[in-house]
Amino acid sequence: MIRNTNCASILVGAVRKGMLAVGAAACLLALNSSASAQESRILTFDAPGAGTVANNFNGTFATAINALGTVAGYYNDSNLVSHCFIRTADGKITTFDAPGADINPADAAGSIINAINAFGAAAGIYLDSSFVSHGFVRSPNGKFTTFDAPGAGYTNPIAINLEGAVVGYYQDSSSSTRAFLRRPDGKFTTWIGPDACTGTNAEGCYGSAAFNINGFGTIAGSFEDNTGNSGQHSYVRSPDGKLKPFDVPGAGTGSSQGTGCPGCALGLNQWGAIAGAYSDTNSVNHGFLRSPDGKFTTFDAPGAGTDSYEGTGCPSDCPTSLNDSGAIMGTYIDSNFVYHGYLRTPDGKIVTVDPSGSTFTWSSGINDLGAITGYYADTNGVYHGFLRIPGE
Repeated sequence: MIRNTNCASILVGAVRKGMLAVGAAACLLALNSSASAQESRILTFDAPGAGTVANNFNGTFATAINALGTVAGYYNDSNLVSHCFIRTADGKITTFDAPGADINPADAAGSIINAINAFGAAAGIYLDSSFVSHGFVRSPNGKFTTFDAPGAGYTNPIAINLEGAVVGYYQDSSSSTRAFLRRPDGKFTTWIGPDACTGTNAEGCYGSAAFNINGFGTIAGSFEDNTGNSGQHSYVRSPDGKLKPFDVPGAGTGSSQGTGCPGCALGLNQWGAIAGAYSDTNSVNHGFLRSPDGKFTTFDAPGAGTDSYEGTGCPSDCPTSLNDSGAIMGTYIDSNFVYHGYLRTPDGKIVTVDPSGSTFTWSSGINDLGAITGYYADTNGVYHGFLRIPGE
């Protein structure tokens, strides 16, 4: 159990008083003063009802963690129907389905959580009986709000901030992927990246997406350009709506190379620093940290492979998480194409994060206390959630 919740309490109180900037500064002081040299430990868990069929994508998938150590995600039952769960810091697990979600065992549909904020509000996606996807927000008291981006045939919320603003991506009536912001009052803003492609996935265009939003309303996202080369780029969107694209020095410009990747969520903290992955001219992945003033630090996890599509990060959908003290969590692929989790501390030290017995580790999130969550596959190909707790 995580005992030090000073940072979470500070941030929650600051939001309520409209003083997030002051709260963020106080939070960092609390984080720095709580450092400890004791060893970390990894807890594993399974949601009630999670399937155990070998090599069939059964099990528990932890996708997010908040400042209080609450973990959220989903589990697949033995029929591959997805259901949501929330696990509190004391280990209590609550399971539920989004209203309207298709939970027919024959359809392998359901609902999943992608994000949870410090108040316990969660955001996610569900499939209805017509296999149309919709977004939802679940309040801390269990009340659901479902929504669709304007004109969307597919809506996927990725992140939710302390105020309840949600960002993600959707497909419009032409099946073009675009970024969206849903404000707490339900109003939407949508956009695409500068010179972004607007075709369909089938045409090789993965469009534009928003992957993270902090308490000030700054948004981090990525987009694919319109060169026809599947080039990837990332951007910062300021609270007033201005987009600033960026590319990491050394990022490739060849096919499917560049900064970011389709579905790869970027880490963003309250200070405006961004962490993610980029692909070089040999299609090898590397990690990066972009400071609020635009300076880059690049890095590689020890043990990361050096061939195409290996390295620190992955070709598609690997999230990177960044906390307010500058710690980064992500995934790397070794020379045998095995996935591992990693933690990069603020001073640049990188350690591997793999639960015992893992044959595949996927790191999903890190909070401001340094707790990491994610999921892993055991030797039977069944998935389990994990929580790495820093030394106390």
